[in-house]
Amino acid sequence: MDQRNIGLATSQSDAFEHEVVRHSLTEELYTRDRGELHIHMNGAIPMSTIQHIIADELTELPSGFLLERDLVRKTPCQSLASYLTPWQILRLFPKKRENLDRLSLAIVASLAESNVRFAELRSSVLYLAALQNCSPTEALERLIESTTAASNHFGMRLGLILTVTRGDYSSVALSTLLQAYQNLGEPDEVIGIDLAGNEEIACPGELPSLYRKAKDQYGLGITIHAGETGRVDNVRAAVELFSADRIGHGTAASKDPYLLDLLAKQEICIEVCPISNRLTGAVPVDEAHPLLEFRRHQVPFVICSDNPAIHQRGLADDDATAMAEGLSASDIYQQFEAAKRYTFIEGLD
Repeated sequence: MDQRNIGLATSQSDAFEHEVVRHSLTEELYTRDRGELHIHMNGAIPMSTIQHIIADELTELPSGFLLERDLVRKTPCQSLASYLTPWQILRLFPKKRENLDRLSLAIVASLAESNVRFAELRSSVLYLAALQNCSPTEALERLIESTTAASNHFGMRLGLILTVTRGDYSSVALSTLLQAYQNLGEPDEVIGIDLAGNEEIACPGELPSLYRKAKDQYGLGITIHAGETGRVDNVRAAVELFSADRIGHGTAASKDPYLLDLLAKQEICIEVCPISNRLTGAVPVDEAHPLLEFRRHQVPFVICSDNPAIHQRGLADDDATAMAEGLSASDIYQQFEAAKRYTFIEGLD
């Protein structure tokens, strides 16, 4: 394991030990079946596909933005904002329908390389609607058609999670997305809703009730990005106010034993993204990853990749990183069953 690149091991001896473990299990580890429950579509598009699309659409890069430098994150960033620099370009495409098909196929192909058998893809449909100059309903329909074609091509089960960004208009955004979902007859391909964005930004007071309504009325799964930037209270709010089924990242929860016990008691699954957690600074390089605290408190968790193309690593690498953080081979081999248990996709064998 390259300690300089991802800052995972706490000592040279630990790094050596983890390297030996990884190499001794390489074939078994990298060929096992996987489920992916936390991956953002625009963070999973291979560099070559991005280059083709921006050339085809004549996308103008932001001033000073260099693809080779600013689209990739391999070393820990000084802040979450710095980590998110790639989104300056990732939010500018696809403007063409055929390029949506192109990127969907490339994403699913990349997942297949990590032996992913089913995946939940997160997407901001409202961005897509603005880019393609269509209604949210049309954008959602296009997204469903595009990802379904890709999943059929690779024989992979996919579900879509609709992402809302924190802020003053988050309630309006969620209402708009749910209306589009209704307009299409509540398609089975849409399986959940997510809340993401800067955790320091307050949400409108009515937002939690809209999430609960979506869960109760439509049966959609609820996953909330919370506790990624050190806000323990956001994890508690995700549980108590939003009725979250899963928590995205949730690293701050490890600081509160009572909260860990609550998560364990209610079987609320943490979507752990080991590589991302180090690169964003959610877990500083001089601190242990909370994975072992989750396991000690019997909090369910699944290993996920978050933005694999930005990291230039796949879900198999997150598994290896989780082992470097202290999980056993047995823990990793149980992950496929854990993903099947906590996925929002119904009818998996």
